[in-house]
Amino acid sequence: MTSSAVTFNHVSKRFRLGEMHDSLRDLMSAAARRLTGRPQKREKTTFWALRDVDFSVARGEAVGIIGPNGAGKSTVLKLLAGILRADEGSVTVRGRLAALIEVGAGFHGDLTGRENIFLNGTILGMSRREIRTKLDDIVAFAGLERFLDTPVKRYSSGMYARLGFSIASHVQPDVLLVDEVLSVGDAVFRLRCLERMRRLVECGTTLVFVTHDLNQMQTICTRTIVLEGGTTTFEGEPRDAVAQYLGAMSRVYAERPTDVAAERAGDRSVELLDLRILSDGEEVVWLGPRDAVRLEISLRLSRPISQLIVEANLRGAGGDALVSVNSGRSDVSFDAATGEHLVTLTLPELPLAGGQYFWSVRAWDAQRGTTELDTAYRYPMVINDDGRATGSLCIRHAWSFHSSPKSVDAHEVAPPTRTTGRTGGVDREDLSVR
Repeated sequence: MTSSAVTFNHVSKRFRLGEMHDSLRDLMSAAARRLTGRPQKREKTTFWALRDVDFSVARGEAVGIIGPNGAGKSTVLKLLAGILRADEGSVTVRGRLAALIEVGAGFHGDLTGRENIFLNGTILGMSRREIRTKLDDIVAFAGLERFLDTPVKRYSSGMYARLGFSIASHVQPDVLLVDEVLSVGDAVFRLRCLERMRRLVECGTTLVFVTHDLNQMQTICTRTIVLEGGTTTFEGEPRDAVAQYLGAMSRVYAERPTDVAAERAGDRSVELLDLRILSDGEEVVWLGPRDAVRLEISLRLSRPISQLIVEANLRGAGGDALVSVNSGRSDVSFDAATGEHLVTLTLPELPLAGGQYFWSVRAWDAQRGTTELDTAYRYPMVINDDGRATGSLCIRHAWSFHSSPKSVDAHEVAPPTRTTGRTGGVDREDLSVR
């Protein structure tokens, strides 16, 4: 049986909220406040960042850790790296450890890239001879030959990440910890990092990878742990973990406060009270690319508008405009009186690739030719395509194999539906108002 390289044994970690005096600087500033008579906060509260988290990682295994912000992912890595100590349970890491947790962590800003390679390599357990042997490879992988003798305080965040990952991956670690710092690198470098991590795992390195990029996670990891609220909610196949993660994201966004959802009208005549995304009669944030989508747009008018035009726009997380549905282009306008109204938009499906998207709403008075509402892209929607995207879209397609002129085997591949099993249709009218 393969022994474990990482053991997280029923670990809990607690943090104290409020004022902390854990350094000489903190103590001196607190003493100064007492001398000057400034009021001090006495109330101290704690919260559990992790609660009874238990897992192990076998030697040579690649495990992903995903979850919403604040779920405890980075706390797990810092406990594994020895930066933090557990309040309950135990953490064991066997072998040489390399960690890439924060951009620029372990770098000295006044030292050059070359000097920081020797500094970081020594901290990670490499000898000076070993560092000199690998120096050219480290620099070439990071692509920083021109800036090798420049102080790293002049580096961009992407350059920091490239150098940090290059050093950590060339240590030949037994255990490699990687946080989502790779998101600051460009697309080409991220692909090189994924390939480098894959090769390290093939050579026996144990990888613990924290990321919000579900494609990266599914590409490199063989098992995934989903954290939510400091506890483990799922552990298993990466493909199955995606649905659990998106469900957690849906719960986070569904609890957004109403004052954030509202768009103040100011001197305009139309105010957006809320935008709800429904599927199968339920408010959702995540859904499948073949699910019917119904947007409910709640508006308040401060004056009557006899020809109200409404538009809903959808963008990807990268800012690309993907969908724009305008009632005016369909020769549909609404005769809306003063007061509150509900405009609905029904789409039979949104065959987009899996990922996070954002809606915005615009409204015009067609008679006056004035824009009365223009919101930001801040109403989220997540699509889960189970990794079946065909580029930016998740479209129906079919494969066929001709073993002889008389036999044809065709296999159609369709985007997945939600697990509810719903097959119902949509309203005949795409837009309505009441």
